[in-house]
Amino acid sequence: MNTKTEALTRDQATEWASWFAALGDPTRVLILHLLSTSTEPLTVGQITDHLDVGQSTVSHHLAKLAEVRFVLV
Repeated sequence: MNTKTEALTRDQATEWASWFAALGDPTRVLILHLLSTSTEPLTVGQITDHLDVGQSTVSHHLAKLAEVRFVLV
């Protein structure tokens, strides 16, 4: 079987690596899971109420997730 695939560019690899890095923290995974299973958008306060971390920590993690466009602010 001979399959041809497009080569991944350095820029694409860098972007993909940033996605994996963003998912490298359990709190961020919890936040993404919470947001993806919610029926409506959540505020930082609502997210904080569901997790065992403070509001500033949630804000920090949301900023990291926004950098890689996993969440919209």
